[in-house]
Order: sequence, then C-alpha cells, then structure tokens
Amino acid sequence: MSTTFILANATSTSLMGALPAEGGYFSIVKIALFIVAVLIWAHNSAWVEKDIKTLRVPKGLWVLAVFGTGALCLLLWLLVPLYWVGFGLFAALYGTAILCYVYAFRNRRVAPAQTVLTISHLQRLGQGGGQKKDMTHAHDRVRLTDANGKSPPWPKDPEEHAAYQEMQELLFDAIWRRASDVRMDMLPNQPIKIIYKVDGVDRAREPLDPESGARIFGHLKRIGGMNPDEHRRPQTGHLKAAIGAGGAGDKTVEIDIKTSGSTAGQRILLKMFADEAKFRLLDLGFTKSQLKDMESIVAEPKGVVIISGPKASGITSSLYAILRAHDAFMQNIHTLEVTKALELENITQHVYDSQDGTISFGKRFRSLLRTEPDVAMAGDTPDTETAALAAAQGRQNKKIYLGMTANDTFSALRRYLQGVNDNALAASSLLAITSQRLARVVCNECRRAYKPDPAVLKKANLPTGENRPFYRPPNPSEMEVDKQGNPIMCPICQGTGYIGRTAIFELLILNDALREQISKNTPLPTLKVEARKQGMLYLQEIALHKVYEGQTSINEVLRVTKDTASAKQKTPVAS
Repeated sequence: MSTTFILANATSTSLMGALPAEGGYFSIVKIALFIVAVLIWAHNSAWVEKDIKTLRVPKGLWVLAVFGTGALCLLLWLLVPLYWVGFGLFAALYGTAILCYVYAFRNRRVAPAQTVLTISHLQRLGQGGGQKKDMTHAHDRVRLTDANGKSPPWPKDPEEHAAYQEMQELLFDAIWRRASDVRMDMLPNQPIKIIYKVDGVDRAREPLDPESGARIFGHLKRIGGMNPDEHRRPQTGHLKAAIGAGGAGDKTVEIDIKTSGSTAGQRILLKMFADEAKFRLLDLGFTKSQLKDMESIVAEPKGVVIISGPKASGITSSLYAILRAHDAFMQNIHTLEVTKALELENITQHVYDSQDGTISFGKRFRSLLRTEPDVAMAGDTPDTETAALAAAQGRQNKKIYLGMTANDTFSALRRYLQGVNDNALAASSLLAITSQRLARVVCNECRRAYKPDPAVLKKANLPTGENRPFYRPPNPSEMEVDKQGNPIMCPICQGTGYIGRTAIFELLILNDALREQISKNTPLPTLKVEARKQGMLYLQEIALHKVYEGQTSINEVLRVTKDTASAKQKTPVAS
C-alpha cells in the first residue's frame, strides 16, 4: 500500500508540474495578437470590397476569397490546441490570399502609381505616406507615349489638368472595353458625342460637356503630334497607350488619330491597334481542314490567292496573317496598300499614292513587281491592270495575294475573270479564293446554354443525336444585380455577351478540273456544282458549325451572313 501510494503521489506531482504556473492560462500578448489579426482581416475585407468597386468588376470572387479565407483561418486558430501553430496557419493561408489578390489581380489593373506592396508603393510611403503626390504621374490611369516617343507632362493649369485627367479616363475606358475605334463629334454648344466600336458593333458612351471636350481634343492633338489650334484642315497623328501595372499583364495599344473639321464643328477618330491584332494564320478562324488546305496553299512557290469579303470584314488582317506565315528572312516580300494598317516585320510595305490621279494602282503595282519580290500583296484590286498583272506574274514565278471586295468566293471569281479578261490565263495561276465574315465570339463567362431545334440541326447537316447545347449571350432579365438593383457587369466581356471576333471563311480551292472548266468559260452555276462535288462548304454552313462548337450564337451568324444567300442567287454567269 505504501509503495502504491508513493507512486501515485509521484505521478500526481509530475502532472501538476507540467501545468502552467499561476496566471499561465491567460496571456495578454496572445490575446492582443489575435485581436490585431481580426482588425487586419476586417480592414482588408472592407478595402477589397471598396477596391473591387473602383476596378468595376463583380465583387463576388475576391471578396469571398479574402473575407472567407480570413474567417476560416481565424476559426482554425481558435480550434487548434497549439497557439503558435494556429498563428502560422493564419499567416500562411490568409497571407497567400491577400498576396494573390494584390499581385495576380489588382496590380495588373491599375496604373503604377496606384499599385500596393511594391517598391514604388514603399517609395511613396517614404515620401510622406503618399500625401505629396507627383502631379505628373500620380493620376496616370494610362501610360502615354507621344508622337516623339516621350511621356507627355501633365498640364499645370488646373482646368487643363482636369481635362487631361478626363482624357486619361476616356482612353482607359476605351482600352478596357476593347474598343477598336473611338469616334468623337464636337458641335457648337452641344455635348461631345462619343461612339465606341467594340467587336465591330457601335456602342454609345456617355457624352462629354463641350468645354472639357474641346480641351480633350487639344490634348489628343498635342500628344499625337498635331497642331491643337487647327480646327478645320484634316490632320493625322499617332500615340501609344498602355494600361496595367507595368508588367506582363499590361495591355498596350497603338493609336492612329485622324481629325477633320468644318464651320459646323470637329471630329476626331481614334483607330486603336492592340497587340492581339497581330494575328497568325492559326488565329484567324479557319476550320481544321481549311487550315490544313491554307498551309498547303501558302507553301506553294507561285500562284494567285484571292482574299475577299465585304468592307470591314477583316480582309487586311487576313492578308497580314498569311504574309506572316511566309519566311520573311528567306523571301523578299512586298506589299502595296492604300492605307498601311500595321507595321509588318521584315516586309517592305508601300503606300499607294495616285499623285493627283496621274498614277493608277495597277501602274504602281507594276513598278513594285519590277523589284523582283518572291511574294507580293495588293491590298485591293481596283482595276483590270492589277488583276491581269497578278495572273501573269502568278503563272511565272511569283506568289501573289490579292485583296478584293466581294460578297462570296464566286462573286470574287467573277470579278477576277472580268479583270484579267482572259479566262485561260486567270485559271492557270489561280490557287484559291476565300470569302470571310467576322462573327463575335460568345463570352464563356456569362453565356447561356439552350437546346437547339432539331430541325435547325438537320437543315444545317449537323448531328442531331449528341444533345449538345447552343450558346447565346444573357438577356437583360438574366443578369445579376447588386444591392441597389444595378446590373453587375461581366468582368470578361464588359457586359456585351461577346469577347473578340473570329473569321468565318468560305474557301474555294482550284484544282485541274475547275481550272479546265474556267478556261472553257463555263457558267458560274456549273462551277458551283463542281465545287460542291469536291466538298466545298458555303459560308452559312461553316458559320453554323461554329455555333455547334460553341464559339458564336445563331443571332450573330444571322447578323453577319444575312447578305450571302441572296448574293449567291444573284451571281451572274462568267463572261
């Protein structure tokens, strides 16, 4: 008994010794540290919610990530038996959430002067907590480079400074909304009307008041290298703009400025070229089989290829992409264009000048061909001389690409045959003809699925048994709203339901059988029958396949192809 009692007493004494000393259950330092963590979490949650509103994106994801992660980590901190293990979990997990928001999301969407947790942020804090701001950079929402390649200074005059900041907001909004064109009309004593062109569709922006609008016009002219005091004579200028934090996530655009005026007022047109406009062949929108055929056509050492479509259907972009598929280091490539849209690396681009109507496009193209290029491109085919030159040179030893305005491939063929005026010559060198339309791509973030009518699938020769949905943009009634009832704009497409465009191509490939029929002046309806036997698909059929694949919508296809069916019916026979 005594031995047992001694052992029990020793064990009890050992356990009591392991307990904290008096007052050890209550640590002011640990409680204070936890309260500080709670305050940091509350402050950051409120800041993120406010910041998201400033960035004009839906607040759900990031607010939930920061608020929810912090709340969960605080709860874990309380539940984990070991205090410092809980503290480590909070610091690691919650810190990761905050850093992801700041570096992966926020800092990529603001100007450098507005970034946080960066070297520039620490420098601003070191200069007085950011209170003394550098007026030349503190408000930069858009980093501008003027016509001379320099960063333009901010005006010191308060009114001019305010107008410059308003111009910055305008450019930021246009770039953020992916506008390709911005048109501004200024009439006396009237608000400045502003129209964006986004994915080929006009969208009105809220107007500017006349006084600040006039100053904005002046700033754009000054930065673009034009005369701000000239209000009537047409002028052209150029500038570069970028939004973002100054890293890989930036969006940079080249902006061409054109002004025109009269006694009634002024107009400024901003043509905006983003980096993504520099397409390659793979980016254009060819189907897999079409892309394989086009790659074979590009590889041909000689011949004529016609790229056609209505105006504003992306013909120039397609021509540029096809030229980029050639090896500009190994081949001598020249272009002749009415207007040069973009700079093509290692390709010689000539801008057509009629010299007051004394020199035709065809004559200038003849001069270009005398330089013995391996590949030549005529951005337009405005006269018979250009078509005849292309046919002759393509049959010999040159690769010729022609841009042409036409509703479909057979309309382009008819125009080409009339221009060459020798069907045998035209057919001998003709490799292929494309016709295209630009269709908007449905936004994957906010699109809505629905079941298509089986009759539509059957008529389009699409599979009817796969139960695959079609997609469309959301209707206004389907959009989420905030607490005030305002629609929450999709952060990806900015509420349009579409993001970007893809080309829909009708591709006519010339083989020996078709060339023989063309040489014999066979009527176009007969040529169409032969082309269909070879498996050629019309534009509407390719478009419906893009709907079937989830790239675009039925309404968009109807919008961009509404003129093709009637055009095919009205196409005359070949001469």
